[in-house]
Amino acid sequence: MVRTTLGIASGAIAAALVLAGSGYAALALHPLPAGNAMRSLRDAAAWLENAPPGAMACIVAGFGLAALLGAWCAALVARPHRGGAALAIGAPITVLVIIAAALVPQPDWMPVTAMLLPIPLALCAWRLAIPRAEL
Repeated sequence: MVRTTLGIASGAIAAALVLAGSGYAALALHPLPAGNAMRSLRDAAAWLENAPPGAMACIVAGFGLAALLGAWCAALVARPHRGGAALAIGAPITVLVIIAAALVPQPDWMPVTAMLLPIPLALCAWRLAIPRAEL
């Protein structure tokens, strides 16, 4: 039980770091205007409205990569309950995509693609975390 809890915690931290990194990468592709800061949802919506598709794809890829790496880390640490730990990372990321789509207006392809990625990638991470000796 302790390994599962530690696995989920480490996976959540890894997923949060990947999500933050994808946000920084998107801002590097399409920086904020000078003197502007993203302090509210209105600022985020204005930035997303003018962002190029590459920056938006970086955010979508960040959700998928966060699910993959976070679930892999969780499944690697939580040996007795690998599948549950991996899905405990993929499911909240899917919910996070739904919440972001409800709060910030975005092109239709972004939330659809981002919702389809986390659960299958978490299942792939679960499979990747199983050592060959156990297959």
